Amino acid sequence: MYLEFFGLKEKPFNILPDPDFFYLSQWHQQAMTHIEYGLMNGDSLIMLTGDAGTGKTSIIYKLVIDRCQDTIVGVIFNSAVGGDHIVEMILTELEVEMPENPTPASCLNALQEFLLDVYTKGEKKVLLILDEAQNLSDEALEQVRMISNLQAGKDNLISILMVGQSGFRAKLRKARYSQIVQRIVVSAHLSRLREHEVVEYVCYRLKQGGAEDPHSIFTEEAISKINEYSYGIPRNINVICEGSLIYGFADDVKPITGSIVESFAQERIKEGLLTVPESTFNFENVDMQEYIIGLEKRVSSLEDSMGIIKRTLIKLIKAVKRFSLQK
Repeated sequence: MYLEFFGLKEKPFNILPDPDFFYLSQWHQQAMTHIEYGLMNGDSLIMLTGDAGTGKTSIIYKLVIDRCQDTIVGVIFNSAVGGDHIVEMILTELEVEMPENPTPASCLNALQEFLLDVYTKGEKKVLLILDEAQNLSDEALEQVRMISNLQAGKDNLISILMVGQSGFRAKLRKARYSQIVQRIVVSAHLSRLREHEVVEYVCYRLKQGGAEDPHSIFTEEAISKINEYSYGIPRNINVICEGSLIYGFADDVKPITGSIVESFAQERIKEGLLTVPESTFNFENVDMQEYIIGLEKRVSSLEDSMGIIKRTLIKLIKAVKRFSLQK
């Protein structure tokens, strides 16, 4: 809609993860290095955390693309399941034949046989990614711990990457999770982007979208406002930039000014549609708590819908990769 007006070839601020637009900040690079080290070392449990919108899903997609040639990758986006079903979901995602009349024990046996077969062939490793890991029940976490114990001699048969929001770390500090924590050798955390990284992020995505001069699209004041209202969260940056481009196009204004960014951001804030980091919440009264609880329910509903989109994208990525390898 606004591409020609701003001299762009592609939408630079799509909120869905796109490997071509993946900006590696210091935190993302550090997280990728830690995860790659854990996978290379054959660690059984790896953890990645970060506030909502900091780029955890982008890292998942990058791992799927980078690893699919030498690794069997399974991704579970809906982790809010009981312990009786988590292993069934893992078998389905890894395309392992389900036992007749499946039980947790028979499913675990089927998974172990599959992992041993892959290990014996020696051609590929197996990586399981559990997204939204903070939603795992105690029973499901125990099943994950048991799966992480599967070994052949001194080698782990599977690497499990648990990806969760910041609160997941606090959850695991409780004494009852000590056994699973002891098996987490590598962990990484995605922090929010700093001001200079927000500038780099916006400019990088604009260039990827076809802009010859990013500052001809957003003024310095506009980018400063983007930093202020986004809290350094990439998803917020995308939402604010996309909305501001639409506002600018509608009003025939180029480049985007600070006032346009502020108008859009304030509108989103009034509608309760701009993500605020957990650390900025201040529960001063019951009304605020009820408001936050209502927002959490809305976000949960949106996450369910996003889970379907994510699973579809993962299947498409795998299919395209397999097709390109066959050529």
